[in-house]
Amino acid sequence: MSTINNSYEYYQSSQGLLSMLNSKKSGNALIDQIISNNDLKYQQKMESMGLSSSTSNSKYKNVDKAATNLLDALSKLDDKSLYEAESGKEYDNAELLKGVTNFVTAYNSTVTNLTSCGGTLYNTFQSEFLEAYKAKAEDFANIGITMSSDNKLVIDQEKLSAAKPEDIKALLGSTSSYYKNIASTVDSIDTIVNKALALSSGTYNSSGLML
Repeated sequence: MSTINNSYEYYQSSQGLLSMLNSKKSGNALIDQIISNNDLKYQQKMESMGLSSSTSNSKYKNVDKAATNLLDALSKLDDKSLYEAESGKEYDNAELLKGVTNFVTAYNSTVTNLTSCGGTLYNTFQSEFLEAYKAKAEDFANIGITMSSDNKLVIDQEKLSAAKPEDIKALLGSTSSYYKNIASTVDSIDTIVNKALALSSGTYNSSGLML
């Protein structure tokens, strides 16, 4: 009876993950990989054989942390004080430029951590980051930011320094489509990584039964 219950609990948890993520993103390739291709069960099987997956789990956590830092850096660019002169003073864009640089650094860190994980986690979310950039590539170029061949952002400091504050805000502020796309992707990364790590805390055999 306990074996049946364990199998049912595994089924429920897997289906819960599938349903939750499908409601967020239709046809999510990462979930197909985790559930249909048994990536998660493979990792758990390796654990049962004494081959620790702590390194893999650490990589997933690093991706989640980097993505959270990315959204935090982007959110800070919504601060009105970055775009206005202090009372009685001329406008100084130094803090705004620092904020943009922090965003680019956080973005590139997220790409690095995704690349370290590889596989479907990388393919799914790197694709989303790339599509979000492509949709606004011209606007990024206008403020001195381009993308390199390794999918990382590159700053032209001279062009960024000369960029209009309103153009930066329109591109990276919280009401922009780019911000919303990045926020959605970061939310998905957080949800998927944490749910997958929670599932991996149990050990199942190749049939999905608790060992």
